[in-house]
Amino acid sequence: MTRAAPLLLAAAVAAAAWTAPPGWRTFHDRGVTLRYPPAWHATTTPLTHVTDPVQVVAIASYPLPKNNHGDDGCEPKEALDHLPPTGALLFGWEYPAGSGFGPPKASDFPPRPARFRLTHVARFECLGPSYGLVFRDHGRFFQIHVVLGRRASPALRRLVLRILDTFHA
Repeated sequence: MTRAAPLLLAAAVAAAAWTAPPGWRTFHDRGVTLRYPPAWHATTTPLTHVTDPVQVVAIASYPLPKNNHGDDGCEPKEALDHLPPTGALLFGWEYPAGSGFGPPKASDFPPRPARFRLTHVARFECLGPSYGLVFRDHGRFFQIHVVLGRRASPALRRLVLRILDTFHA
């Protein structure tokens, strides 16, 4: 066995862990792709009236609103109001190069991690208490939030991370 063989085996095992199980659905919008379980819900319909930054992710363990009429500024209020105590919402934006916020700085957006982690909850302007993930992928700049219900299980948390690990831009 060559020295490279164990590394190739480790890479193959890691890649297999990041792939979605059979039967998972594919979310695709604005060049962003994620995979999610069949019982979950996703929409490409904007859940707020905000157009800059651009909404690129809206996936939840429960049905999402059909429009943006229930928003509160940049907050997808209706979606958050329906979050079950045992549920999860993944919601996020892309900051395009021509954004009204000015060109994104790579230094403000670390490279996409090989595996996502939910490290600490903070209170964010548009999502309230959530896990905020800021990263860049293929020259694009993203901010994705994970909101978990107050009784979300460790298994749900692991499932959310598995969904996030399928992110591709």
